[in-house]
Amino acid sequence: MADKFTIYSSGESQWVGVMHLALVEKGLKKDIDYNVKEISLSNGDNFAPEYIAINPNGTVPSLTAPSLSKPITESADILRWIDARGTKTLAPEDAARSKEILDLMHSPSMSTNLILFQARDADEMAYKKGSAWNAFLEGRQTRLDKELAAQPTHPFYVSKTAENLSVTSLYRADVGPTHEDFYKMTDGMYRTLAAGLDKLDSLIALPYAAGSRVSEADYNTVPWLAHAMMGADTPVADVQDFGPLERLIQKTVPDFKIGSKIKEWWSNIAKTEAFKEVYPVLH
Repeated sequence: MADKFTIYSSGESQWVGVMHLALVEKGLKKDIDYNVKEISLSNGDNFAPEYIAINPNGTVPSLTAPSLSKPITESADILRWIDARGTKTLAPEDAARSKEILDLMHSPSMSTNLILFQARDADEMAYKKGSAWNAFLEGRQTRLDKELAAQPTHPFYVSKTAENLSVTSLYRADVGPTHEDFYKMTDGMYRTLAAGLDKLDSLIALPYAAGSRVSEADYNTVPWLAHAMMGADTPVADVQDFGPLERLIQKTVPDFKIGSKIKEWWSNIAKTEAFKEVYPVLH
């Protein structure tokens, strides 16, 4: 009998979707096959020393098991470990295409933090300051400040506190000329994001991302797109509505459209049981 494992999850985390899609695909059951430990990102629980000991990057998800010599801390690796329990079902038909898709979706240039936290002008900045994302950043900053005060030379807390503060300080400041460089940087990042989505459209094989069956390429792309759509203020029950995300990007790239292959793929993958269970709404 396979050993019972533990997953570290959060409803606020984008990449836990990769893990949960794989768990449903494999038919694994909570409390029978695995235990769940919930981590609050808005409270900065992923920055607690106890969690940093499990995942030195302070990211969620993570997975531990008696048979593992160390935790697994990357979502793509967690999916592969889960898929290896029994007959593999998520190995891609086209491994090279799948690798390109995974590399793209997990690249820093495609981070959905752009959509959630950044702004291109004073109106966007004022809107973000009045949103829940402001409280989210402040919650993280409070926890990081606390942990840094306790361990002032710890390399993780030194770097992560400064990284979070670089954005939080802009939210704390009055909207004005000090934000101009931030706006310009954000505008350029939206151009890169648009180009990345065009590349994704060119990579999708159909009917699924890497061929004729669902694979890791699909389950590493669904969480990204669902999170991006949610961050663009798509009504969470409208899982097929790309309009808000398109309009958000069009502010920088006026002729941008979600590609036809992405739309067809999304329609296909949304019909699967794993998608229906994990993404009844966008998150």
